[in-house]
Amino acid sequence: MKHNLYPPLPRLKADLFDPAGDDTPQAPDDVAEAVQQPAPPDLAMPAYLQELVQRRVDADAAYPPEPPAVGQVRRLDAVPGLGGAGRAVGRSFGVLLGASLGGRRWSGWLVAQEGEYAGERDLVLQEDDGIADPVAVMVQAWNPVEVALRGDEAIIGKLPAATLGAVARLGDPGFAPQDFVASRPGRIGAWDLDRDTAVVTGTPLGEQDDPRHDYQVLYRALAQEVSAAAQPAPAQTAPRRAGFMHWLQDTFVRPAWTFGALAVVVMQGAWMLGLHGPQPDDALVYRSGPAPLAQACEPRLRVMFRPDSVYADVIVTLRRVDATLVDGPSETGEVWIAPARDQAPQELAAMLRQSRLVEQVDLVEPDPRLCRQ
Repeated sequence: MKHNLYPPLPRLKADLFDPAGDDTPQAPDDVAEAVQQPAPPDLAMPAYLQELVQRRVDADAAYPPEPPAVGQVRRLDAVPGLGGAGRAVGRSFGVLLGASLGGRRWSGWLVAQEGEYAGERDLVLQEDDGIADPVAVMVQAWNPVEVALRGDEAIIGKLPAATLGAVARLGDPGFAPQDFVASRPGRIGAWDLDRDTAVVTGTPLGEQDDPRHDYQVLYRALAQEVSAAAQPAPAQTAPRRAGFMHWLQDTFVRPAWTFGALAVVVMQGAWMLGLHGPQPDDALVYRSGPAPLAQACEPRLRVMFRPDSVYADVIVTLRRVDATLVDGPSETGEVWIAPARDQAPQELAAMLRQSRLVEQVDLVEPDPRLCRQ
């Protein structure tokens, strides 16, 4: 049996992977055509095009620009990339943001406008899901994606937490709808996802003549391209340098400008340990960190930053209070710092406790047995 769904697959393939025209992204989907080419005054616009235009106008008014956040649907007119504008496409699509991956990278699901191709794992959005641009017709729960955002993409919808949960459940490979209807390409319907949640989806995919198989192949390829473009470039590893001091700097120093203070403390700690030997009853030494650094003959501060703190923000915080990073972070997230020469350790501790990044500050006094003259 032949199924004629709209738009035809050859046109969809050309729009997504071989758009015609110059380098400017064009969007020959119905809503873009209606917005870009208004009807002459003496010729009335078809009602369905008027509805598409009105929905885009409503979405533009409802969602002013704001930073990316979970639940937003962002419209993409090109395959974005970390290193540039990306590849132009001829058909707009969206991404439902599910979780931040750090920086400009997000994970989520592709959102498409071809509602006739909906399957049982395509969540067709309804009025209860809020105002949505015509591009945001259905969430492809079967098609997860990673994306690098610029942050200025148009917001074309915002989905509530319950809808996000339904998408995640539909996309779970281990979830199988029970007693579902027969395959009927081009049809959608409501059914109970669970006792409290009703969803609207398409019907299950049928035999190989079901055009939704080829439709999903196209969009899986698009998702793979978007995800590949979002992957950060592999870090370049600097070659190891010869010599003990170079080894010490490459191994322990973070960042490089602390090398001088760190080297002095390490060498001093090693000399004191060799002179005095182990102290098994030493309760003043903080045991979870490197003992030589904590046993310097000047007060040190042990600082615990929040687990989600970015290391660059930690360094900025220390610079603001004129402190020197001595060592860290350790495996448990602690850093050891030294106050400036004319700064009281208690004063420095009070300043650090005011930072939103700091969870705990402890003053580590020097061990008098190791610092005797």
